[in-house]
Amino acid sequence: MKVQNMNNGHIQDTILWSEPVRVRVGYGFTEIIRGPCEALEHLNWRWPVRYGDYHAKAVNECAACLQRRVPLDEVRETFILASIEAKMLG
Repeated sequence: MKVQNMNNGHIQDTILWSEPVRVRVGYGFTEIIRGPCEALEHLNWRWPVRYGDYHAKAVNECAACLQRRVPLDEVRETFILASIEAKMLG
């Protein structure tokens, strides 16, 4: 799904998954990830481990999806696998 948001006077498309993914960072509350932009933000800045096959693949696919080069469902599945790999799936 695609939603348009206003950002500094410019219309920006936000790409959303059909269903959000819930992750838990550390011992904190469950956080809801709604699409590849939020997923990439978490992978880059909030992820507890920066290694693993699925982490690297998820980073690459999220970035590619934002450029409309990778299917949305494929990226969501890879992000879920990265969440499982990091023991973060909520």
